[in-house]
Amino acid sequence: MNLEERKEILKFPKATFERLKLYHALLTQLALEEKREYVLSEEIAEMLRITPEQVRKDFSYLRSTGKPKLGYKISELLDELDELFGTKETENIIIIGAGHLGKALANYKGFKNIGARVAAIFDNDPQKIGTMVGELMVLPLKDIPRVMRRFRVRIAAICVPESAAQEVADMLVGYGIKAIWNFSSRILDVPNDVIVRNEDITRGLLGIKHMLAQKDAEASKEVEAR
Repeated sequence: MNLEERKEILKFPKATFERLKLYHALLTQLALEEKREYVLSEEIAEMLRITPEQVRKDFSYLRSTGKPKLGYKISELLDELDELFGTKETENIIIIGAGHLGKALANYKGFKNIGARVAAIFDNDPQKIGTMVGELMVLPLKDIPRVMRRFRVRIAAICVPESAAQEVADMLVGYGIKAIWNFSSRILDVPNDVIVRNEDITRGLLGIKHMLAQKDAEASKEVEAR
């Protein structure tokens, strides 16, 4: 796929783009664990709890096409999704914060499957600096520019308390970071040209609790209707 084609294919609806990431994870699982060659849209829909029509509509944005009775060839879909998400091109990231969350992120083995690599982990706590997190030594914050230059880092994960998150973000922006993966509960104020992806645990859990409450309410209505 040339650059112009790739620019065009990236113009998905946001919901479709998010589902394509789910498809990539599911197809990878099917290829590795079940060693399957083909998959039907109905099977994907059932596993992801969506409709087969939605699956086929999402895949219509891709070049890969299904075959009657066989379905979609998994390797072809994965090749195209790998190309779309750039998983074959390794992107180095750094982690700021060597607490429990930062350590867990640094030790995550799945990064290699999506073309990402943790180049370094940093902290400002003298008791943590110099300790090991897996194969990485915790470095002081002053080493961030050096590591960014050496490994051409564009992405940083913030795993610090809410009170320190904005200060860390300002520092990273000043060093030239292009994207922030924010694991703090702080809503960050950054320039428009810096990408921010929020992964706040609190908001995620609140969303789950809300959905559970909705299900409980629906179940109560069904009982009352009987």
